[in-house]
Amino acid sequence: MLLLPLAMLLAAPRVAIVSEGRMDPPAKYGLERLRQSLAGSSESSTVVAKQGGCSGATAPESLVIKRTTYHGRPAVSICGSDARGLMYAALDTADRVAATGDPFARVRDTTESPYLAERGISMYTMQRAYFESRLYDENYWKRYFDLLARSRINTFTVIFGYENGGFMAPPYPYFFDIPAHPGVRLVGITAAQQARNTAAFRTMIRIAHERGVDIIPAIWDHIYRGGVQGGGIAGASELAGKEAPGLVTGLTADNLAAYTNAALRRFVEVFPEIDGLEFRMHAESGLKPSEMPAFWHEVFTMLARFRPGLRLTLRAKELPDEIIDDALHLGLKARIETKYWMEQMGMPFHPTHVNVQNQHDRRHGYADLLRYPQRYRVHWRLWSGGTARLLLWADPEYVRRFAMSARLYDGNSVDANEMLATKMLGEPHDKPPAPILNAKYRYYDYEFERYWHFYQVWGRVNYNPDFAGEVGEPEFVKRFGAAGPALRKGLYRASSVLPRIVASSYRYEMFPTTRGWAEMMRQDDLPKFATRQGSDIEQFMNPANDARSILAGSSPTSKRTPEETSIWFAATADAVLGYVHDAEVAGASGNEAISTMTDLRILAGLAKYYAARLPAAVSYNVYLQSGDLAAFDQAIQQEQEAIAAWSGIVKAAADVYSEDLAFGVHRVGFPRHWKEELIRLEQGLVALKEQRQQAGGVPTRSPMMRVGQSPDTRPPQLHLITPTAAQPGRDLVITVHPEDAPDVKSIRLRYRHLTQFEDYQTADMILNGEGVFTAPIPGSFITPEWGLMYFVEVIDKRGNGRNYPDLDKEAPYVIVPRH
Repeated sequence: MLLLPLAMLLAAPRVAIVSEGRMDPPAKYGLERLRQSLAGSSESSTVVAKQGGCSGATAPESLVIKRTTYHGRPAVSICGSDARGLMYAALDTADRVAATGDPFARVRDTTESPYLAERGISMYTMQRAYFESRLYDENYWKRYFDLLARSRINTFTVIFGYENGGFMAPPYPYFFDIPAHPGVRLVGITAAQQARNTAAFRTMIRIAHERGVDIIPAIWDHIYRGGVQGGGIAGASELAGKEAPGLVTGLTADNLAAYTNAALRRFVEVFPEIDGLEFRMHAESGLKPSEMPAFWHEVFTMLARFRPGLRLTLRAKELPDEIIDDALHLGLKARIETKYWMEQMGMPFHPTHVNVQNQHDRRHGYADLLRYPQRYRVHWRLWSGGTARLLLWADPEYVRRFAMSARLYDGNSVDANEMLATKMLGEPHDKPPAPILNAKYRYYDYEFERYWHFYQVWGRVNYNPDFAGEVGEPEFVKRFGAAGPALRKGLYRASSVLPRIVASSYRYEMFPTTRGWAEMMRQDDLPKFATRQGSDIEQFMNPANDARSILAGSSPTSKRTPEETSIWFAATADAVLGYVHDAEVAGASGNEAISTMTDLRILAGLAKYYAARLPAAVSYNVYLQSGDLAAFDQAIQQEQEAIAAWSGIVKAAADVYSEDLAFGVHRVGFPRHWKEELIRLEQGLVALKEQRQQAGGVPTRSPMMRVGQSPDTRPPQLHLITPTAAQPGRDLVITVHPEDAPDVKSIRLRYRHLTQFEDYQTADMILNGEGVFTAPIPGSFITPEWGLMYFVEVIDKRGNGRNYPDLDKEAPYVIVPRH
């Protein structure tokens, strides 16, 4: 690295980097990357780099970049409040240089501080061969953490164990044995293999730390007892407690606590560099509910003694207060991690209302965790890998809104699953990992490099949401030339499809990562799909209720109906395909462009599928509820349109994708390719037509128009006047202003505390003489223990409705500040 004192600087050619003071490893790494980007420059200029002491940027990981002069030469000053801040400044400058080849043409004055302190990515160790293909490859980790550092992602969680048939349950014998427990061992592993595993994991930690990335091991399985831990793998549950290759033997209820304490203590001694630990706490980790309090007390006591300052992440599912209290009482640095939206990627806000099946337990969402006085922070994990496993995904506006929602309850940390998170899930642990793209279409050394913009968006926008509008712009041009802008816009629009599917149309049975996959599952035959609902039941009307509304003739709703959602999907598909067309006209070529356009066409096809299938579900429900055969015939026609859309997906995938895409257990319904689901859709259509034939009769009418609804379906427009604060014991008056008050039929206030265990209270809002509607939230409802939230339902005289705030623009509810 060229780090020159002043005397040498005056004689140095071209670009020089002058360092001032101490430089820790991440800062050195960033400056070396900057030096490499400047190596070919013919211009004479200087970079002055400083770690610490930045004027106007004192928060951790902050940075300042300024164009200036240095002893009469053009210069750029880069400063970081710490080593990471300087690294980010250097890498940002390096990227801007690389985009143009000109040293500082795109460099701009900027001061930035992180909006969220922790911006994480998590990986699973679901299949041994795939995990080890990464673990042992030092170059892989260098390239991977290069990308994370450039993206300003600062935390990487390695999840050991998760419904993978007992592998890594627990992980300790994979690295070492415990002499005091000689009977507990990993069957088939040698001391040499354990040493190799330990050395490789240490190397991974070192490479991450050099690039400013923390490493958090997550220990999710403490003993293997089959059941859900088997992950649906044939025969896996029957192996629990038996001696089988790749599984831990010798661990029993009698020695579980003693072994875990000894092994965990050894783990933090063998890997002292780790930056935290995460634990799965509940029965799916192998623990019995009766074992949990004593087990965790012993673990917490040991950690409080030997690693008292270590950051602990406790998963919220089925986590009782007594265990949280125990950790905090012992002085541990503990936080609670929860699933942001099921085990899938929903919308960029906390669900307005979680599904009733899990409304009253701590399975996902924030449940009842947000009590005051606040004793811990919540870590928000988006299980994106349950949904976006394979197809390209990047949406800066989604991440911007997600980051804002993560500030709930003084939140400052987020995490998303890496792309390809569940690759090889359910496959034999010795099966080599299969490539996702066929050979002639590959354009990368490692598959994760295909998803560079996912990481860029996830880290960069969570660091600074104001950057959402420009993230990635120069790199799209660099990679795709004149087609870059169209592909970028197309990717952003296409990335909205999967979250909308999950929120509006995702069957609740597909909640788990190991059971649902929106990218490739058809969601069963129409009769089953038609009777289910999506995952935000307060924002999206399900097909069965929509059918009841149609048959009733006058049941307007403020929720988005399946018809409205269908229109959204159709418009999105058209827009995405329009961007693909623009890219083709602009000369898009090369394997990365082909791969990108393939994914956009597939996502557009998914949108077209739901644009047809949601109306089909409504029509089928009208038939079920009324016996009207015209509705049945209409359902068949619409299902045929949905199948045609799925045929388009198969055509789009063509020979680009492998036909062996292993991302879940095949025997429990995970397809290997869209072709499999097309066959099942066609078989389902045959069965549907047979059902129709058995029904007999001749259709007499079409019931599919809402009686009394105007052809003008534009929702009424409403402006909310947000209150400044809520004070316990005092009424809080909520005020809204409709654009056309005389056209309003009704406005209702819906409110509850910030606990998802509650249903919403309802109050009619009254029009006053100033053209605004008001309703009070009673002071008796406002308490010190809970925060407060509300939204508004408005129906106009034409029968159109909407919930406000508008979910397409912001979180669809108002969280009232506390007094």
